[in-house]
Amino acid sequence: MAVEQAVALTSEALRSATPILLATLGAIVGQRAGVLNLALEGVVYLSAAVAAVVGPPWGIPAAVVVGTLYNLLYYFLSNDLAMNQILTGFAFTMVGYGVGSQIAKDVVGKPVETYVVHGTEAYLAAALVAAAVYFLLKSRLGLAIKASGDDPASLDLIGVDVYRVRKIAGAVEGLLASVAGVYLVYVYYGSWSEQLVVGWGSLAVITAMISLWSPLIAVGASIVPSVFMSLSYVLQRYLAVSPYLLNVTPYAVTIAVLAIVQTVAGRTRLKAGVPRWLARPYIREERA
Repeated sequence: MAVEQAVALTSEALRSATPILLATLGAIVGQRAGVLNLALEGVVYLSAAVAAVVGPPWGIPAAVVVGTLYNLLYYFLSNDLAMNQILTGFAFTMVGYGVGSQIAKDVVGKPVETYVVHGTEAYLAAALVAAAVYFLLKSRLGLAIKASGDDPASLDLIGVDVYRVRKIAGAVEGLLASVAGVYLVYVYYGSWSEQLVVGWGSLAVITAMISLWSPLIAVGASIVPSVFMSLSYVLQRYLAVSPYLLNVTPYAVTIAVLAIVQTVAGRTRLKAGVPRWLARPYIREERA
């Protein structure tokens, strides 16, 4: 029985790690480009709401288009107009919550046609996406994305449009985050609720940092919150404590791991991998 429970727990952890990994890969591309996107939570939420309203199969492209465009709007405001990335990100998340809840209010609790996907195969598919993102960042475009997050002025001086590069990164990020939202509705939950996404996109922003902006390390880092998510559900059956307290465990553990990783990175050569222009808009007129 213990073995069966361990297998079930592992499968559940991998199922919940899949959308975190997808959104994390998007966050890695965005942060590599120098954009700290706290709007990612709103993108996942809004795309999940669109997927729930439209339903499969057309809900998939509809959610991806809406989520990607929403993410690109954030990139336009935070880069082209140089608005504060942190404050704009919070605002976009709140707007995403509001709009998503409104458009999906009539489908709350209604089951949608789900795709039967087991935890292992879902995670392996997401791992293949991680490999694709890894090779993307090794390509000429990927080097430009990383340069826009490390030294955008030099990139601009050699004639590469930093704003365009960052918007391409935003499109990739929005696409992956939208797919994560679709996965939550069509595979993980099988229905829509207003509490469906809360926290998943924010976790992805953190796990991108835990992975030191490496898509391959993200494959393992995304399991950290998912394991504690699965454990919190199991422990609710055995412990006489508030389920709300157990539900915050994945977030608390993820933040603790981030603190450890950043402390270690700050004292070693790993700090060289931190995008130097992260959360800083590039303003061509202020180029030194």
